[in-house]
Amino acid sequence: MTNKTIFQTAFQLNAELVENINSMNFENLKSNFGINSAVFEEIKEELFDYFETEDIPKLKILETNFSIFKYDSLEGFGIEAKLFTVDNKETELTLHTEFDNNTLRFKLIEVM
Repeated sequence: MTNKTIFQTAFQLNAELVENINSMNFENLKSNFGINSAVFEEIKEELFDYFETEDIPKLKILETNFSIFKYDSLEGFGIEAKLFTVDNKETELTLHTEFDNNTLRFKLIEVM
């Protein structure tokens, strides 16, 4: 897999993850990204706390704020993606995931 293909695949999977977070679709998050109910609750809590409401805006990622890096001692790649609202307002939230063997694993969303 070329670096360009890795980037494109990882970006697409992260975009799908964000879409599923937007819809709060636990079943898809569980089956497609291995997110359990405790992690799902942490995601909701982080977003509700940050936006100070349960009516959070829809979020997205942009290729211009998407970083992928190869681990030195582990297989796969680490990813950091800045989260934006769908109307292009930058947030202080960063999505952290890991990508290996065409599989994406959620790590956390944090304020940075």
